[in-house]
Amino acid sequence: MPKALLLIADGSEEIEFVIPYDVFTRAGFEVKSAGVQLKNENWAHCTRNIRIVPDHHSLSSVPHQNAHETFDILILPGGGPGAKTFCSSEPVLALIHEFRKAGKYVAAICAGTTALVASQKMFGGEKGRATSHPSVKGEVEGEGWEYSTERVAVDGRMVTSRGPGTAMLFALTIVELLCGKEKRDEVAGPMIVAETL
Repeated sequence: MPKALLLIADGSEEIEFVIPYDVFTRAGFEVKSAGVQLKNENWAHCTRNIRIVPDHHSLSSVPHQNAHETFDILILPGGGPGAKTFCSSEPVLALIHEFRKAGKYVAAICAGTTALVASQKMFGGEKGRATSHPSVKGEVEGEGWEYSTERVAVDGRMVTSRGPGTAMLFALTIVELLCGKEKRDEVAGPMIVAETL
């Protein structure tokens, strides 16, 4: 089964972290999370005052030196302050670059897309077609990326989405990409997922 690594920072959007983690677990993924620059090393203080305890308090404590070789996909939630932390973290931007260079999946939702843009700006590589929360559209387009208004945009091995309301579709799309439509339907059915996602 696929292995997924989710990042989280203070100011990350809870829904965009928890829904993918939950959906991937239901799909049988091996899921791990890592904190980025957390003020309290035990938990992330998210945008709506919910505190989330990541599996690893920092990227350096993930027990795999070359995460891009161990994990099949890297996921970044949004939330403005959390996304800014990702964008200012050279280890995060380098990790994104390593995943992309290795041909692994990289996924970001909401303002998290700005970290994909920042990684490409710092380390090079291809720009792509992406979506994001409308509040950061200018940051994405301004760096020459093709902007999409799809609820979930898939461009090769890069998956982006728009915001909290698209988190379920984002997660299920990733399940389908990595495990096929049958697995997606198997996960979505018991959750009574609305067809109007």
